[in-house]
Amino acid sequence: MIKSHVRPVFFLRRLLALVSVILFVPSFPSMVSAAKIKIKPMASVSGRLDTNFYKSPGNEREVYTYAVKPGVQFGVETAKSKVLLSYTLEAFFYDDKSDVPAGEHPADDDNYLGHLAVLDATYTPARRLTLGLNDSFYISQNDAEVDRYNNTVSRDKYWINRLTPLVFYDFENKFSAGFRYRRTDLDYYDSDYGDCTENRGIINLLYNPTRTMTFDLDYQYWTLDYKEGGQEYTSNQLGLTLEKRYHYFSFGAGVGYHNRSYDDPLIENQDTIAYKVSITGQNPPPPETPRSLGEQYIRSRSHVFLCAERNFNNLGYYYDQYSADRLTLSTGHVFLEKIPVRLKGYYQIMDYLAYDREDDRYDLSASVGYRFNPRLVLSITGGREERDSNIDSFDYENKYLYLSFDFNYDLTSRGGYTEESSYYR
Repeated sequence: MIKSHVRPVFFLRRLLALVSVILFVPSFPSMVSAAKIKIKPMASVSGRLDTNFYKSPGNEREVYTYAVKPGVQFGVETAKSKVLLSYTLEAFFYDDKSDVPAGEHPADDDNYLGHLAVLDATYTPARRLTLGLNDSFYISQNDAEVDRYNNTVSRDKYWINRLTPLVFYDFENKFSAGFRYRRTDLDYYDSDYGDCTENRGIINLLYNPTRTMTFDLDYQYWTLDYKEGGQEYTSNQLGLTLEKRYHYFSFGAGVGYHNRSYDDPLIENQDTIAYKVSITGQNPPPPETPRSLGEQYIRSRSHVFLCAERNFNNLGYYYDQYSADRLTLSTGHVFLEKIPVRLKGYYQIMDYLAYDREDDRYDLSASVGYRFNPRLVLSITGGREERDSNIDSFDYENKYLYLSFDFNYDLTSRGGYTEESSYYR
């Protein structure tokens, strides 16, 4: 039976009230007279086979996954404000390919309903001042959405909410500054273990000497508090990034320092040199404009993205924390305006802080599709993922194949809660 939950409804109520005050009230007259309204239905239906669904080192089980994801986007744009609200219902059904081993539960016990709601809103009360609010709420069993450098294999159901107000000011003389506050709440359904709240402040000072060059001085301060036990910590991270954009290619290089101190005096503070170096190629090219805070242009007819980076993972108890070195690749081309082909993957090395454990993990896949029209796409993807650890009980390998039929499915409006988030955010 499909299982669902309604506890987090108060987040949506509180969010809608806040949006009304910040955005709709000051811009209501202009919205009535000159609003552009967009309503777009979307849907995705897919089937997938995993050869090691539970990512076990020695007890592999082949499982089919069937997913139905209907949704809708609603957008309103005026001269001073823009609001995009999207909602997707994600129904997942599982079926064992073979008999269930004795003592284990059948895969269809994991059937569930997921919910994804994303709000992205901005309001410009003055020519150089922009106020924004983003909120992303997700119910899922995919732990890859919990942490950027994820290394877990659990299938525990949880909800996560990321609320991010933004203030951005564009000064004269090519300078601009932004401040964001991001609150992240994570809550697992079956246990309080792992439930936590993160409060993060982010300051960006940007300098654009030309339209195609950006210097970004970034400072982030955040605390992580657990509901039950766990080693809470405070992180400070300072970094400088340079981005240079050419007609078809852009290059980014950033380096910084990350210090993490724990509330438990018996745990030694940790620090690392964090970096990120990337190259992006796109044809047709993106607009040659100064960089906006957090803005990315992706998925042209042809694209290539290559990135190397290093930092700590974010969530998890102390013995689950590690430094991660990651290499990411995505490249693709649309042939004959109808046939999209893509190769993507990552390779990640994780060195644990609390004990002698090192994991190498990769996921590589290739896909080919057919566009019946710009809104309707059929695609098939095959891939392989593997984790190799110096502790044998953490090893696994899994091969997968899935078929997807998408209508109007817009990955860029899902608040980072997709596989795309690992490649572009």
